[in-house]
Amino acid sequence: MFKHIYKKLLHICCAIVVTVSAIDTYWLSKARAYIQEVEQNPLGQYLISLDGGDVSLFILCKFLGTYVAVATIYYMNRTRPNRALFVAASLAIAQLFLLAYLYYGLALSIASSK
Repeated sequence: MFKHIYKKLLHICCAIVVTVSAIDTYWLSKARAYIQEVEQNPLGQYLISLDGGDVSLFILCKFLGTYVAVATIYYMNRTRPNRALFVAASLAIAQLFLLAYLYYGLALSIASSK
């Protein structure tokens, strides 16, 4: 019984990570025109400048990072299942904080600057 609940929680946490990442990428592509001024992540700024001001390389790296994170969680589930749920839940919580920041902080400041 507990194993079934554990698997569901792990899948839900990974779904949250992927969903928030997709929303973040959507907003990134919508803000493509003025993302250079808005992006606060130094690595993101570097990738954008490396690609001549375009966000395509940044989006690719975000996608690959999300894939690696979720794949690592599922691999961890096979080797260290007790830790996998903890890591997945921590990452999901961090992603939900990112979503709140994007919606309440960044998105509102972008909307007010238009």
